[in-house]
Amino acid sequence: MSIRIAIDADQVLFDFDGAWRTTAETVLNRELPKRNNNYHLMARYGLSMAEYHKCWAMFHALEMWRHCPVIPDALDAVHGWLDMGNEVFVISAVDTPARKLRQQAMDNLGLRRACLMAVGSKGSKYHALKRLKPGFFADDLWKHCQEAIDAGVPHVVRVSGGHNGGGDPVPGVRVVDGIGVAPCKGVLR
Repeated sequence: MSIRIAIDADQVLFDFDGAWRTTAETVLNRELPKRNNNYHLMARYGLSMAEYHKCWAMFHALEMWRHCPVIPDALDAVHGWLDMGNEVFVISAVDTPARKLRQQAMDNLGLRRACLMAVGSKGSKYHALKRLKPGFFADDLWKHCQEAIDAGVPHVVRVSGGHNGGGDPVPGVRVVDGIGVAPCKGVLR
């Protein structure tokens, strides 16, 4: 029996943080040690507002949404789910230009059978999750985990993503290192 699976893109399937940090280090011509586990990049790397915007401008100019490295275990998990006949949806809070680049990245990884859904920058995933009714959802942000719970998703996990999740923990939502780990595999057998 196949199930419907939904996951986030950044820090769940793709190493957005690594790509953004590398871009920022090139732009600023210095190493950026991680100062804390804050979700917000400016605080995490101790950047001024001007530096932060300069780094984002270069990230977009270099079309880095297409070039974020994939997390190998996550890619293996998604391919495994697809090979078992499951439906996989990648729900990402990106705008249209980033969505096109992210689709190209997924296509290059052989993920044409996975459906990419963009909800807009800072967008809610609630309506997409309510409509899809997945059996499993994974995201690195607490707010999206809460939206999944509110939408009735029975199995929700927060992927640690190397940060604090940007909010308060959601009761009943486990934190895992990635979607290829045992708690996720157990739910999706």
